[in-house]
Amino acid sequence: MEFSFTRYLSSKRSVDDRALNRRVWEALKNEIHQTAQKEKVRVLELGMGIGTMFQRSLEWGLLNHAEYTGIDAEGENIETARKIIPKWGNAGGWNIHPIEERQTHEDTQGVAYRFIKADLYDFLRQPQWQKYFDVVIANAVLDLVDLESVLPMIRSCLRQDGLGYFSINFDGTTAFEPVIDAELDAQIIRYYHQSMDERLVNGKPTGGSCTGRRLFHALKRANFEVVEIGSSDWVVFPLARHYPADEAYFLHFILHFFEETIPKYHQINLIAFENWLRARRSQIERGELMFLAHQFDYLVKKS
Repeated sequence: MEFSFTRYLSSKRSVDDRALNRRVWEALKNEIHQTAQKEKVRVLELGMGIGTMFQRSLEWGLLNHAEYTGIDAEGENIETARKIIPKWGNAGGWNIHPIEERQTHEDTQGVAYRFIKADLYDFLRQPQWQKYFDVVIANAVLDLVDLESVLPMIRSCLRQDGLGYFSINFDGTTAFEPVIDAELDAQIIRYYHQSMDERLVNGKPTGGSCTGRRLFHALKRANFEVVEIGSSDWVVFPLARHYPADEAYFLHFILHFFEETIPKYHQINLIAFENWLRARRSQIERGELMFLAHQFDYLVKKS
């Protein structure tokens, strides 16, 4: 099977839709709508991928008068979003329009957007974005960065009383059912989590395998007020031996993450691991595999 990261991002749209905590989302919506009564809301999304959160923000009634800036370090993701979003907007009749990267806030109705290829750290340091945004969104991102350095940078980009919506933060539980070999399953998952704890990005440690719970006090240290928290677990399962949407591909890609990670841990027998992968892939093809990942959503405010 050939693997495409942009297709993975598309395939997890329906998974995220089920997972995102609606209580946290509604709290965010209430806060934004209070702001929107006064002026256009300036939104920044970190690690925007191919634009699914932008689409969701309109489809779920979060934004109707906003300036939306999305950044991602991967050029392919940005190019895909720039192709997808105008077609989606035209088909759905959404009042959206692109703005140039250097263009400033416009007093127009609807949602103006700019998608920029940029490193998260470099973007957040730029002077023009300091105290600029009303909302910063990071979906499935904060476990990939150094929390102690990034959270204060996010705070600096927010206006007073600005909001942070930080969703799908992994929190240390991965499960595949049915169990193949209890001892082997546990060993594979343990080392997969360990790889998250050992991960470095730009030479810095990342949030790791328990980012979800670690965020609570990390946010407080960064002088954020925690407004709401809720679980946002990925639960992928077949119905009548078929997975909805493109979620079979999502599961295959999750196994691909394992395939890229586990072989470096020589404590695991490579032949046993390859057999495990084949068995899991066969379970997907037969519509038998259930997958769970435990995660948290946060809504915070700059205090």
